[in-house]
Amino acid sequence: MKNEITEKLELFMQNLRCEDMSRETLVHLDSCKIESEKLAELEEEYRQTMIELEDSSRVVLERYTDQMQSKAFAEQQEAYLQGILDAFQILSGLGILSSNQNVEKLIAHLEKDSPK
Repeated sequence: MKNEITEKLELFMQNLRCEDMSRETLVHLDSCKIESEKLAELEEEYRQTMIELEDSSRVVLERYTDQMQSKAFAEQQEAYLQGILDAFQILSGLGILSSNQNVEKLIAHLEKDSPK
């Protein structure tokens, strides 16, 4: 079970990541753009196929694709948070950030709650 600190930190990181889409430091990978273009090319074919399916099959595929999207988003959030924690640990290890007992406790707690 997640604790309140982890949930608040996750929400904060999500808001931080999604707020300013025009900032200079925003990362856009070419591979992500390519994958988006490939997906767009398949979209009309997907829509037509879904129309032709029986209702029961369509519902299963819709639930499956919704779950895939939810899982992908959760994995993105997890990777983003891991990157932030790694950056904090690197900066702390280099002596750029001073060690703070509360930060150390938070990192230890997040590491304990994260799936292996």
